Amino acid sequence: MQIYFRVKAAGKRRPVLELIEASLPDDVQCLGDAIRAIVTDQVQRFNARSTGQSIFPYLSPGQLEEQAEAGKVGFEAAYDDRRVNVAAAAETAFQAFEDGIYKVLINDTIVEDLQAQLTIAPGSVFTFIRLTMLTGTMR
Repeated sequence: MQIYFRVKAAGKRRPVLELIEASLPDDVQCLGDAIRAIVTDQVQRFNARSTGQSIFPYLSPGQLEEQAEAGKVGFEAAYDDRRVNVAAAAETAFQAFEDGIYKVLINDTIVEDLQAQLTIAPGSVFTFIRLTMLTGTMR
């Protein structure tokens, strides 16, 4: 099933990033399953990125414009060959959720439990809101 997700971060000049299309398996029943599927997809994309040099070390005007609309202009090149472990990334995402580092909204409804049963329709929008941790001294 096709869904969309976006990431928001408090305090950023551009707090909303574009919607990113993702595919969830049909057996997703809870938020934990959905997070695992999204993390797996993103890790596979990250691991598949190119580490080689482009034979065209520049961006075309169309590519510049397209990337500028998305909010980030770059060559999308990887400068090292490290790979991410899917299981470790999923566990980190679960731990961060449990620690309150980010919140999840599905179609503007807050979901606070990883094991809560979900009804996800095709085209649903998952919004991940990364919360800002304040630092300073306690008085």
